Amino acid sequence: MQLEPEPTVTPITQRAANRLHRRDQHSVRLEAVRKDRCEASFRQLYDYYAPRVASFLRQKGVEDRISHEIMQETMTRVWLKASQFDARKASASTWVFTIARNLFVDYVRRRKRAEVDFNDPMLVRDDVAGPDVRLDATERDDALKAAIGKLPPEQSEVLRLIYLHGMKQQAVAERLSIPLNTVKSRLRLALEKLRRLMEHA
Repeated sequence: MQLEPEPTVTPITQRAANRLHRRDQHSVRLEAVRKDRCEASFRQLYDYYAPRVASFLRQKGVEDRISHEIMQETMTRVWLKASQFDARKASASTWVFTIARNLFVDYVRRRKRAEVDFNDPMLVRDDVAGPDVRLDATERDDALKAAIGKLPPEQSEVLRLIYLHGMKQQAVAERLSIPLNTVKSRLRLALEKLRRLMEHA
């Protein structure tokens, strides 16, 4: 009777075995978050992935403050979107870093957007105007003030400081103790909403 040859087993190093074990642990923890909203498992995932995501972003050239914000958003999404995790399709690491990369791409796209046009006709007065134009301008000013009053407070505050007080964006960031990118984002959102409001005024 001829025996079947033993199947060939490829040996793995202890380091590789440890990596596989850790990866399985993270997937198990993420499954626990997905199924049971397990906070203890999430804290363990946070402790492991948060510094690694931040390091990944810094390697991409993202400054510390922004990398911290993106990292926080990444881990927030891990918690909120854990129901979308499928261990059959990807490991926990792949899933988490996919979220981080997508947020990084969004950040890069936002940076490449055109800066706000400070000569926006809606916000620039005419140099010379007749009585009828001045009346229209007064009505427009009233409508503009009413529209600004409908903006979220954090957006209207940035808008007023820049357009009414003539402050530079960097100065606004320092005065409000917020990142410059946050000032730009609030200003862009404010102007977009303001245009929509003025169109219906």
